[in-house]
Amino acid sequence: MKPIYASLSHPKIEKWSETLLITVTALVIGWLLNREDPFFVHGGFPWIWFAPLLIALRYGIAAGMVSVSSICLLFLTMRRFDAVDGVFPVHFMLGGLLMTLVCGHFSSLWDNRLRRANLLGSHAAERFEQLSRAYFMVRLSHDRLEQNLISRPVTLRDAMTDLRAMLMSRGGELDEGTGAVLISILVHYCNLESASLYRCDKGKPLLEAVASCGRGAPLIPGDLMVNSLLEKGTTAYQTVTRLREDEESAYLVAAPLRTSSGVLRGLLLVSEMPFLSLRRETLQILGILLAYAADHAEAADKAKGLLAVFPDCPLMFAAEFLKLVRIRRELDVVSSLAVVTVRDMPRLEQFSAVMNRGQRGLDFTWQRKPGQGVQFVTLMPFSGATAVEGYRARVDVMLRQQMGGALEECGLTFYSRQLSKEDPTEQLADIFAAVRS
Repeated sequence: MKPIYASLSHPKIEKWSETLLITVTALVIGWLLNREDPFFVHGGFPWIWFAPLLIALRYGIAAGMVSVSSICLLFLTMRRFDAVDGVFPVHFMLGGLLMTLVCGHFSSLWDNRLRRANLLGSHAAERFEQLSRAYFMVRLSHDRLEQNLISRPVTLRDAMTDLRAMLMSRGGELDEGTGAVLISILVHYCNLESASLYRCDKGKPLLEAVASCGRGAPLIPGDLMVNSLLEKGTTAYQTVTRLREDEESAYLVAAPLRTSSGVLRGLLLVSEMPFLSLRRETLQILGILLAYAADHAEAADKAKGLLAVFPDCPLMFAAEFLKLVRIRRELDVVSSLAVVTVRDMPRLEQFSAVMNRGQRGLDFTWQRKPGQGVQFVTLMPFSGATAVEGYRARVDVMLRQQMGGALEECGLTFYSRQLSKEDPTEQLADIFAAVRS
């Protein structure tokens, strides 16, 4: 049997149903305790106002006002039918109204603060996850480059660059083309023999495989490994310690394409791979490659409109720019964007190398070529004017140490602006137009 609130799971329905339920409960209790004065107008303490105060603290001003209005309307209705005596208690109702307004304002204020704190915390966790994956990718690419430079000159960086370009051209869609490129990378670096890649729709895998290698791995919806992956969101694999004797699975590995924000975009099922490859390091490489591809697929999906106007914009930069504009619009959290322009000059490559070395890992960067010279665009999440001035001072010090002069002395121009609530594409175009002028 389903619980009573199963059909009231929607937040708005739950909010207004609880508002009415608490108000009616308080009035019924007052009626049962004192039928001559159910509103406690003449009592030693106005107990009836506990209901609106609790509602206002939990759901804000609007719900509290609905509760107060219900009490006032019910009093007038009962007075009309002589269920209560006396005139309408204006001061009593006004006092309850003001207390409810204060509690509702307090609730709304702290709700916004908590939303902002949760948003900053989730963004920091997501960014940390992306940085750790990027670090692992760099280390893996470096190790494999040393091993395969002569026999197999295609590096992981080149392969992922091709995958990103294909995701950009197809709007982040995980189709047969992008799936084939991704699974070829996995075969090359994880020694897969038979595997299949599946898309997920709202957390559930589709039955048709996007791409396969070897004999493939047909999807079995009730399989133990698939269920474990969908429940926990992490890679499931067969070892003696993971599956008991009475448990069976058709796969050796089931790995998710899960983004840094926790969205499951697909899954990889492996039915055959060398025994010596089924170890922790290989599974870690497999998980990082899939997560890296999932992040870029999500970024391409979100930023397809911006990328249509600025096709040379990096995927993660575009997705983060859109996210920060939305955060500024909804929560008024400030972020900034800085542009350092290096004009055509004999030492252009040297200047570019110095600027690349000076970029912070926490920021998102874009090296743009508008025609003449190079522009270094730096997106600084949750950074105001103070952070921008610190960035400019750091660039000045770095140029003095390595190039013998500050920004203006070296012929560089610096421009910065805080992100606004305007349309992201138009906002970015306005920034570049201001830099040109």
